[in-house]
Parts: sequence; structure tokens; C-alpha cells
Amino acid sequence: MSKQTNMTTGNPTRLLLSFAIPLMFGTILQQSFIIVDRIIVGHLIGADAFASVGATGSVSMVFTSLCLGIAIGSGIVVSQFFGANDEAGTALAIRNGTMISIVSTLIISAFALLITRPLLLLLNTPVSLLEDAVNYMSVSLGGLIFVIIYYIPFSILRSLGDAKTPIIFLATCSILNIIFDLVFVLIFHTGVAGTAVASLLAQGIAGILCFVYAIKKYSYFQRAIKEAKFDRNIVGQILKICIPMGFQYSLIYLSSSILQWVINGFGTSVIGAFAATSQIENLIQQPFTALGTAIATYTGQNIGAGKTERIKQGLISSLKICASYSLILLLVFWIFGYLVMNMFVSDTAIIENAVTGIHITSIFFMALGMSQILRYLLNGTGDSAYSMANGILEVVCRLVFVFALTNIPFIGQWGIWWTTALTWLCTALFSLWRYKSGKWKQKTRQ
Repeated sequence: MSKQTNMTTGNPTRLLLSFAIPLMFGTILQQSFIIVDRIIVGHLIGADAFASVGATGSVSMVFTSLCLGIAIGSGIVVSQFFGANDEAGTALAIRNGTMISIVSTLIISAFALLITRPLLLLLNTPVSLLEDAVNYMSVSLGGLIFVIIYYIPFSILRSLGDAKTPIIFLATCSILNIIFDLVFVLIFHTGVAGTAVASLLAQGIAGILCFVYAIKKYSYFQRAIKEAKFDRNIVGQILKICIPMGFQYSLIYLSSSILQWVINGFGTSVIGAFAATSQIENLIQQPFTALGTAIATYTGQNIGAGKTERIKQGLISSLKICASYSLILLLVFWIFGYLVMNMFVSDTAIIENAVTGIHITSIFFMALGMSQILRYLLNGTGDSAYSMANGILEVVCRLVFVFALTNIPFIGQWGIWWTTALTWLCTALFSLWRYKSGKWKQKTRQ
């Protein structure tokens, strides 16, 4: 039986929740295993190894997110054809989007490998962490093709309204990742580079299995392989959306890389603390991302069906859920902050810094959720101007806030976490303004 969901009819709240809840559990499961991965690094390899992996996170994501943004953009085009009940167009979008994603990933990966060490030196990575950081980042970026093979079928299935199937393969990937981690670290003693290899192998295997499943179960995939061909018009439509979107996600992490440069100047304990809080934030924002993915699919399908009036209803429902969840998180981290951070490392200085940091950012989780939901909604409309502007705003905010706040004596290193929090707030307000302006509706008619 097909698991795809047509989101152009029915109650928006019910549709969004039925789509977001399984997706949320799947992504939380995945992030939980990623956290276990970091725990393995922190406890079995050491605090310096944990910090070195943390030091590569944002700069690696500059390249990874560019690839993922292109895949997400392709998925939006798929959802629009699916919403319009155009099977031939859906198959063409799947085939051409997959081709664009794979080719662009190979090019980006090759370029990233060339500049890995210079980038880490430019970011002022401490000498004690440099070699591990270079090794981890080189393996991760050299294997980006495995990441995109993992992500493409997930993005397409979600665009078709299937949020449940990807969970199976997310779980498969996560379990394989932990098994491979333990094998490479405990048996082969490969250090941090081995954990990067473990992640790539797990993603590659899960991605191939998901592709095989999708081809067997969905006529769109079957038609994409057998009948669909290169289509100049669809390629142009995909590129029009996915290039700005790819740069949006890349700019977001470029701003994080600039922030990482400042963090590296404060030493290992602050680097480790920021890595710990970032991992926790990645976990807790998965429900926001799930809601965002749901609203993007919902928006894309309704635009394809010409039902833009339904989008506001879905947004209101998402923001109500977001507010309730944010309040719960605020209470959890203010009450159990030390317990949570103690999971990562036993280093007292890292734990103390991380707890104070999460206390600061947790106040702004509602802004984070709002920015995520509105970003996915506006991206789902194909608003490429917003995509670029939002990415640029993140860079500007992080630059202004981090240099201004960390140079205020009584704020100092805490300006790092205040920068993250205030950037969330600014992008949320900007996204809300863009939505209220109604300019995204003009994009849907093009």
C-alpha cells in the first residue's frame, strides 16, 4: 500500500501532525545516535578528540549544507508536480533533481578537499587539535557523495508525503553508525577519522537500501528510471529554486564558521562546551525541523494544486505546537542542564561552560522554532529571493554580534552563545516579515 499523503485536502493540523510526528521521532532517533557517536569520541578517544570534531562541524557543514540545500530544492519541485497530480512531471523532477544533486556534490566535494587544511588554519584551530580536525574533516568531505545518496531518496519521499518510510532507513543508518564506530575505534584504533568513515558507510548503505525500496514501491521512481529523460525546462525550474536554497544553507553555516573562528580563540574548554551545546541543540530542534519539513511539503503540494489559502492555516497550527515545545525545553535545560552535559565529557570546565551556554540559548528556542518553520514554508513556495536574503542576514548577524559581544568585558566568551540566540531572533523576525509581506505569493504564480 502506498504511504504517500496528499496534503491538498483535509484538516491542516491533522495532516501536519500525521506527517511531522513520525518524521520527528525518526530524526530524534538519528540525532540521538549522533550524540552517542560524540559520546564515544569524548569518552573512548578523549576530550581533545571531542573538541577537534567539534571544531570541524560548522566549516564542514558549509559544504555539506550546500549539497543538501540543492537536494531539498529539488524535492520542492517534486512536491509541486505531485500536488498538481502530474505523474510525468513528478518523474522528470525526480530524475533531473537526482542528476543535479549527484553532479554538484562531486564538484563540491573535490573543491572542499583542496582547502580543508587552509580553512582550519584560517579558523585559528588550536595546534593540539589540528591534525585530528584535518583527518576528520577530510574523510567527511571526501565522502560527501555517500551523504547525498543517503539524503536524496529521503527528500523525495517526504516531498511525496511519505514521512514514515524514511524512519526505517534512518534507524538502519543510526544503528549501523554506532556499530561501525565501535569497530573502528575499539578494534581498528583509527581515532576520529574512523568515526567519520563509520558515518559515511552507514549513510551509503542506508541510502542505497532506501533507493531500492522507493523504486520497487513507487511508480514515480520506476518511471523516472525507465521513461524520464533530461528536460531543460525542469532543470531550469529546479536550479532556480535549489541554487539560492543551497547557498542559503551554506551561508548559514559559513556564519557559524566565522563564529567557530572566534570560539577557537577561547581555548579547548570553550570549543568543547560549544560542541556539546550544539549537539544538544541539533537534537532538540528536530521537532522544529520535522514541522518545517511538513509545512514545506504541505506548502509545495498546495501551491501545485493552486490552494495558497490553506498555507496560513498550517502555519498557525505549527507555531502553536512550537510554542508549547519551546516552553518544555526551557524548563528541562534550566533544571537538568548539568545532567545533560555530563553525558558528553567528564571535563569539569567543559561541563560548566556548556551549562551556562545552554541556559542562554534555551530562552530563545521559540525564535529558533519560528525561524525554522517560516524558512521551510517560504522555501516551499520557491521564494528564492528570501533564501539568499536570509542566508546573508545570518552571516551579518553572527559577524556583528560575535565581535561586538565577545569584546564587552563582562560578557566575554558568553557572547558566543548570545550571538547564536540573537541570530535566531533576527532571522525569525525577518522570516515573519517576509511572510507577512505576501511577496511569496507572487513567486507561486511564476
